[in-house]
Amino acid sequence: MKINFIVPEISRTGGMRIIFEYANRLTSRGYNVVLYSPNIPFNNYMGMFMPYYIKYRFKYGLKNIITGNKLAENIFERSFDVKFLWMFNDHTIRDADVTVATSWTTSYVVDKLNESKGKKYYLIQDYEQWNSNVEYVDKSYSLNLNRITVSGYLKNLLLDRFNSDSEVILNSIDFSVFNNPGKKFGTKTQILFMDHSLENKNTVDAIETVKNLKFKYPDLNIKCFGFKNYHKLPDFVNFTENPDDIEIKRLYCESDIFLYTSKFEGFGLPPAEAMACKCAVVGNNVGAVPEFSQNMKSAILTSPEFPHELIKGAEYLLNNKEELKRISLEGCKSVKEKLNWDNSVDKFIKLIS
Repeated sequence: MKINFIVPEISRTGGMRIIFEYANRLTSRGYNVVLYSPNIPFNNYMGMFMPYYIKYRFKYGLKNIITGNKLAENIFERSFDVKFLWMFNDHTIRDADVTVATSWTTSYVVDKLNESKGKKYYLIQDYEQWNSNVEYVDKSYSLNLNRITVSGYLKNLLLDRFNSDSEVILNSIDFSVFNNPGKKFGTKTQILFMDHSLENKNTVDAIETVKNLKFKYPDLNIKCFGFKNYHKLPDFVNFTENPDDIEIKRLYCESDIFLYTSKFEGFGLPPAEAMACKCAVVGNNVGAVPEFSQNMKSAILTSPEFPHELIKGAEYLLNNKEELKRISLEGCKSVKEKLNWDNSVDKFIKLIS
């Protein structure tokens, strides 16, 4: 069976990690997979004039011309073909049994392809209202595509707001990458959080939380990572820029508490990765987080409306080391049970067959 994936661009994000995982695992099961990516990113602001985004797309395309579409060194491993295109149409995309759109911009591309490209699917990992023309985002959910969502939360959102049904296949974790069999408890406590450019990731609340915690617990080690340093961090925060998987795993494994401050998410991959590395999560109850964790059993879940709950949750674990250990271990157990890639790929194959 031939399967095409169409992506808006290739970058080191959680959503792209999931696409690469599907492509790799389907390839290992004997499927013929090709991933198509544009030389110039699709226009997120379709129908709008956004000078800074025009500049970004121009620089991205120029870089691809100069480098010959060379993928970044720390991009995810792959066992499938990647093809870069200037134009996306029936002549440039091969005939296949299945073609999968992976973003709202690519959903319009896939919708226009003829029947020779196979069954058409739309893998929806978030309500992509950020950095986009939301009018076109909303319309994408009414296209004649088979929709796959990555959480019950997303399924309900699409059904309630757009009367668009979908099949849910939870994202999963590669436990060969994210694991921590030698976790040591009882040493100096370390807290970890992410910096991100998007407002919904809510780095501001994470910074305020660690400021409060550092004042009350001066001996705390506090670290942060992200693609870039977008916010002004306190001097006591150690920042790691654009880490690869090995470095991200090391940060999770060295840390005892992962602060997850997103206000809304389609899924929420970082807390699941942290839990797999036996790092206790104190985070907002958004996306799929309540689907792979349970409050006060495998994580401490908080409300985005009450940021002070993050401080209370972290303090509870800092003051109760046995609870910190218990929740860390329960969190790891929970994601291993609920976020298994074999199960996700089995469901995906059953759906497209």
